[in-house]
This record gives sequence, C-alpha cells and structure tokens, in this order.
Amino acid sequence: MKDIINKNNFDLLRLFAASQVVLSHAGSHLEHSYSVLSFFSLFPGVPIFFFLSGYLIYGSYESSSQNKNPIPNFYFKRVLRLYPGLWGCLLFSTFLVWSSGYLENTVLNAKEILIWLTVQSTFFQFYNPDFLRGFGVGALNGALWTISVELQFYLLVPLVFKLMQQKKVFIFLIIVMFVIFNMSNTYLNEKDNIILKLINVSFLPWFYMFLVGAFFAKFKEYISSVLSMNIFVLFATLASVYFLSDYLSLGWGNGINPIGYALTVAIIINLAYVNPNLSDRILGRNDISYGVYIYHMPIINYILYIYGPGEIQFLFAILGTVLVALLSWFVIERPSLRLKTNALRKN
Repeated sequence: MKDIINKNNFDLLRLFAASQVVLSHAGSHLEHSYSVLSFFSLFPGVPIFFFLSGYLIYGSYESSSQNKNPIPNFYFKRVLRLYPGLWGCLLFSTFLVWSSGYLENTVLNAKEILIWLTVQSTFFQFYNPDFLRGFGVGALNGALWTISVELQFYLLVPLVFKLMQQKKVFIFLIIVMFVIFNMSNTYLNEKDNIILKLINVSFLPWFYMFLVGAFFAKFKEYISSVLSMNIFVLFATLASVYFLSDYLSLGWGNGINPIGYALTVAIIINLAYVNPNLSDRILGRNDISYGVYIYHMPIINYILYIYGPGEIQFLFAILGTVLVALLSWFVIERPSLRLKTNALRKN
C-alpha cells in the first residue's frame, strides 16, 4: 500500500487526458482526423481529469491538514499550481489575438475588455465576450470552463473531507445523488438559456466524478480490489460499452454515462499502478499536462483565423501546443511550484 501512495503514473495519465482533449478539438475545429483519434475517444479527457483531481486534491488537503495553518496551506498550494500558468496563458492568448490583426477590424469597448481580463484571471474563465466572437471558433479559450469547475471543487474540498469521514453508505448515497444530477444534465439540459448554461459549468453535473476520486484517495484499500481486475477484460468491456452507448445515444465524451465512467476509472487506476515508475522514467517529473490543456485552444483559434483548417494546420497546432506547454512549464509553472517547499511550513 505504501507504493500505491508514493509511486504512480498520474503525471503521464494527466498528459494523456490533456492530449485526448487537444486531438479532439484540433481534429474537429481544423477539420482533420486520423483513425487513431477514434481510439482516443474511448477515454474522454475531462472526466479523467475530474477523477484524478478528486484523488490528488483530496490527498493534498489531507496532507495540509497536518500543517499548522491547514486551510491557508492548502489553498496557497492550489493558487501556485493553477494561477501562474493561467495568467501566462491569458497574456499569450491576448498576444495571439493582437498579432493576428483581428483587433484592427473590431469595435472595442474598454469596459468589456476589463471585465473579460478580470474574469479570465480570477474565477469565471468560461465567459467569452462579444468582441472575440469572430476570432477562430468564436470562443478564444472555451476549454477553460473546466478551470471554473475545478475552482468550485477546491472551495468544496473541506466539505468533501468531512463527507469522507462519514459512513460509506452515506457517501455512496451522496455520490448516487450527483450521478443522477449528471445524467439529468446530459440528457435534459438543452443549454438554451443562461441559467441552464450556468448549471452546465457549475460543479453540480461533474461533482460525482470528483467525489469518486476522493473516495479512492480516502479508502485506498479499494484500489487493491481494482488492481486485481484483468486490464484486458476492462479494455474489452469499455470498448463494448462505448459502441453500445454510441448506438443507443447513452452519452460519452464529457457526458459519459456512469457505467462507462466506472470502467474508465478502473482502467486509469490500473494504468496508474501497473508500472508505477513509468511516468518518472518518461517525463522525469516534468508535468506539462496543464500547459497542454490551457494553451491549445488559443493556438488552434489563431491558426484557424489566419490559415483556416487543414492537415498541416492540424500538425502545427499540435506541435505549437507542445512547445508552448514546455516553455510554460520550465519558465512559469515549475518555478512557481518550487515556492511550495517554503510556503507555510508546518512546525
């Protein structure tokens, strides 16, 4: 069990999840696809992110609880992980829009610009102003709606921590309640008014995914049970459920149905621990997944606005995303994370 706590492939799995989102968006918006993309669609990146977030953030909060100042310690670490890269992305995105020449033919409103910059750098990253509707796909960085959801998860972590101290039956009922909310959002929410759109970017439809991750972080004995499952059987079952879900319109992608999500979680856990040193050997503890995720849509939008869709554009979008993510990691994110070691030390 000690190896389960200390060694895993989560960095590699986060990069895989981010890559799935990038390939999906690049293939869709740049109107190009490869047969390999069909394989990646089996493992929707956002639900994987939410599970990994629940697992890792719960563990981070549990660790911070041993600190002299547990709440400030936890949230300071979250700020260091999230915001430096996010602010760097905002500057980069603004530069891309300016350098494209798009603003020369756009009527700008100082108030609207100020509101956009404020919400993008704080809490409501899903907001996209009217003056950017003509750039690329019409949303400069629409993928950032998940950042708003993650921030809501962070605010709820103290409550999640208390929930995980309750009886497992009660925890299970709470998770089921949010599963129902998720399914209602997937099948019934047409997002045709502002209230329904806000519900979709709230924590409510996605919270059960986070809670499942927190559950495994709290009750690690269940990880051993999952690891006893045959991963090839899990893959085969997931593929069958995927095709059945597609045939019956039962939901996949961000709206993956609960059965598909449970199988995905089981596979992710197996991949995390089947060879727990693999991630460090490949990545050397360099985690560019966040950068890959937050930078890809501004790059896709820039390429789409300047050059339009196409095969070369698709490849340049992928290459550009990786290069900028690497730059962000070494110049912005990793130096910021080093501040954790000196921040709010426990006595």
